Order: sequence, then C-alpha cells, then structure tokens
Amino acid sequence: MRLAPYAPNVFLVLIIASWAALFLFSSPDEFVEYIGVDNGYLLVLLLSFISGLSVFGLAPYHLALIAVAAAGLNPYFLALLATLGLAIGDSTSYFLGYQGRTLIPQRMERAVEKVSAFLKRHEGQLPIYIFLYGALAPFSNDFVGVTLGLARHPFWRVMLPLSLGTLVFNTAVALSAPYAYELLETLLQ
Repeated sequence: MRLAPYAPNVFLVLIIASWAALFLFSSPDEFVEYIGVDNGYLLVLLLSFISGLSVFGLAPYHLALIAVAAAGLNPYFLALLATLGLAIGDSTSYFLGYQGRTLIPQRMERAVEKVSAFLKRHEGQLPIYIFLYGALAPFSNDFVGVTLGLARHPFWRVMLPLSLGTLVFNTAVALSAPYAYELLETLLQ
C-alpha cells in the first residue's frame, strides 16, 4: 500500500490530534501562560491566515481561538484578528479561482457558465447568502471564494459579506469559549 495518496489526510489528522492533546492535557490558562498574551493574539492571527490560505482549512485556528478566549483574552479583539487573518488568506482562494478559470477544461466551462448565470439571476440575494454562510457554517470559506472567483463575481461583493459573516461566527465562538470550556471540564469530571 502506498502512503503518498493518504499523506495529506494523515497530516491533517495528526495536526488535529496534536491540538486536541495539547488542550486535553493543559488548561487554556496554562497554554496562554506558556505562549504569552501577546503571542496568543498573534497565534490566532497567523493560524487564521494559514487556515484561509490553505485549501479547505488545514490549520485549525478555531481551536486556538477557543483556547485563548477561554483563558480570558479579549474575545472581540480575538474575533477581529481571526477574521482579518482569514479574510487575507481567503482572498488568495478567490484569486486562485479567478485566475484558474483560464485553466479549467472545456467540459467544465459549461458548469462555470451555469454558476455565473445563477449568480446573475440571484445577484440581489447573493450577499445575504454569502454572509449567512460565513456566519453559520463552521466550514472553510474556500468553497465560496474559489467558486465565485471562477464565476468572476466581483471581489468586494464576495469578500465583504463573507468577512462580515465570519466576524459574527468568530465573535460567537470567542464569546462562548469560556462557557463551553467550563461545560466540557464539568462533563469530564
């Protein structure tokens, strides 16, 4: 059996397992004490940027956001930094889709044209859908960025509602982190 095709999945599982083990065997306070408060903010910014940059979010910035928010760092500033890093990283996904349109096979061109026609028909509601995806879906924003980039939808009409939705999501995560951690701690006792 060749391992090469499975390497990305194994790598992802190892990253998530490492983060989970870190937070299972240390408290958020110990984690922030170890890395420092300023580094906690920087860690969230960098991990969210890498998460936005990597295709389909291989860097679990949510775990770092939850940990440092549970340790008492400013949840609003954390959410803003996480959103900023993610927006910068997601912009690359959009531009990859935008530039990648010239590279797609002829048989896929028809599908892209159908998506473009759908976007034109629903242009008024599209910002609401993009915002709701960012605010409610705990998934990677690459799907939206690449797809709408391929369809050549205007950059700001994609990134602004997506980033605002992501800000709502990150704020909710950061504000609820201390309570979620406390509940988890109670359940594990």
